[in-house]
Amino acid sequence: MKLFTTFIFCCFITNTIQAQTIGTFSSVTPSAQSQVLVIPTTHTFQRLIKSGDGLSLGGTLGNDLDFTGYISNGGSSTSGKLSISSESTPAQVAILDLSFSTINSLWSVTAGGKVTFNPTDIGDVARFCSGTVTPNNTIIVSEENLASGNSNSGVDSYEDRGWLIEIDPVTRTVINQAGDNPNADKLWALGRDERENAVIKSDNTILYTGTDNSTNGFLYKFIPTVPGDFSSGALYVLRTTASFGTGTWKLLNNTTVAERHSIRTQANAAPAAYNFNGIEDVEIGPDGKVYFTAKGLGRIYRFTDNGATVSNLEVFAGNDVAGVSYDVDGAGPLGTESWGIGNDNLAFDGEGNLWILQDGSRNHIWVISPTHTQALPQVRLFGKTPSGSEPTGISFTPDNRYMFISLQHPSGSNSSPTTDAAGISVIFNTHTTLVIARKEFLGPQSVLPIIFNSIDAKQSANGATVNWHITNINNHSYFEVERSVNGTDFISVHKKTDILADNTAYTFSFEDSNLPEGNIFYYRIKQCDINGSCRFSETKTVRISNKNQIAQIFPQPAKENLNVQYYSSARGYATILLTDANGKTVFQEKRSLIKGTQTLTVNIKNLSNGMYTLSIIDNTDEKTSQMFVKN
Repeated sequence: MKLFTTFIFCCFITNTIQAQTIGTFSSVTPSAQSQVLVIPTTHTFQRLIKSGDGLSLGGTLGNDLDFTGYISNGGSSTSGKLSISSESTPAQVAILDLSFSTINSLWSVTAGGKVTFNPTDIGDVARFCSGTVTPNNTIIVSEENLASGNSNSGVDSYEDRGWLIEIDPVTRTVINQAGDNPNADKLWALGRDERENAVIKSDNTILYTGTDNSTNGFLYKFIPTVPGDFSSGALYVLRTTASFGTGTWKLLNNTTVAERHSIRTQANAAPAAYNFNGIEDVEIGPDGKVYFTAKGLGRIYRFTDNGATVSNLEVFAGNDVAGVSYDVDGAGPLGTESWGIGNDNLAFDGEGNLWILQDGSRNHIWVISPTHTQALPQVRLFGKTPSGSEPTGISFTPDNRYMFISLQHPSGSNSSPTTDAAGISVIFNTHTTLVIARKEFLGPQSVLPIIFNSIDAKQSANGATVNWHITNINNHSYFEVERSVNGTDFISVHKKTDILADNTAYTFSFEDSNLPEGNIFYYRIKQCDINGSCRFSETKTVRISNKNQIAQIFPQPAKENLNVQYYSSARGYATILLTDANGKTVFQEKRSLIKGTQTLTVNIKNLSNGMYTLSIIDNTDEKTSQMFVKN
């Protein structure tokens, strides 16, 4: 083992580094619910608010918390609003103002108030379930209730319940769509049904929504006359067969009040739409495909929308056959867990992982990798929810560092306390809204007196080399290089106790030699002060191999430049190849290589958004590939 140290007595330029993402974790052990929230040890949570807590603008937070949508302030991941729906009758929506402090790395609610649903304008409202944050940073909520009644019949002729509703989170009011009502109205043109969900393309040209019903679980598509204005447009419902594969969009009549009330009847008329048995949520993936859940069957479907038709309609995950179970840690010790039924809310993170919140079976929080197929599954178990509860929500900050979810109806008899990132003792005995992140990004323990400007780990001739650069060091005692084989359990492989001058920049390099080939190793740096307090760097991964390989691709998703960390066993040339989701080659270039680990940069600015595969073919025609997302 070797250690190299460089002392730099000058100003140090901070580097931008690729951090571990929220989707970097090892699965928790499958089991039934306990009284606490169980998430990976690499992550932590902070309670933001619970039912009954007071709101600064009046009233208290309601019960049965469901859709939890983060609305960024100008693209910020540290300042925004949080919309929290209540699946109650009458329904409620609270809009919180949130701010993240860089001093203690905690979120705070700076203000909060309820949305005004004026019964004179829109009648009553009931059971808001899933929803969406629109491309225009408004909120759409869904009424999962078809009870008859028109309490404001002197204002409009519409039944009160069973609609989508668009909300301005800044004014906390319902938006006036088409001027049917004095000050606000519902999205009448989308039709009346047991609404549970919505998702909108980023260019505002299409809205998808489903029906949460066991015998009339239809998927609808709405094309607005004016993009972003959902008060008028063409409404379609999806037709297919039990063999799936392809489908067609059936045009519905949605101009008059009677037509808008009867879209379920129209969908059932020959040729009838297909019943997917309880569509709980719909999302558009980074690959451009549409993903949606069927709660009753325990399935997640996906398809490609071609305009008048759809293709590649398939069961992406879940019970394509009865009783599907997934191995949550590959060849690890945790084994399999039954998928069950009740897959509910969906959300994609920045790496293309699909997060699934389960309402039924064991009420788990699942994560499916972007390269998952039913033949080669990649399903992990992120969380087990407290007794009696189901997880609801779900949304991320733009940098995908923080995830917002709610826990609906946990058991009132839960009494076991657990400590959140703010050091608060939390008992999950009522409806609660949380933010979850990796520990290095949430909580006072993530605030480092020392600054790790960068850390990397690469395969070397004798094993793995770990490099790290630090500034702002004070009262330093020692460093430890820690290694793990699973990303969770670390051991110390080197300790450095040299005396270091305060407020000085340093560069270190450590070589961990004689490692077995074919294994993945995780490295992090532990730094401790004289007073005994310690903190950790982010974690880096190295695969030890005697073959050419791609160590990592970053950033994920990428916008303009894709960086490829590649290990070459010899000097020579290699071909870089990019193919799209259909296997079409979109980029090809020959590059010279050095022996060892190097970073190759590929300009992808002109590629369309979506999922791609990067392959590197060496001069022996050996090929190694990895997928990435262009955004």
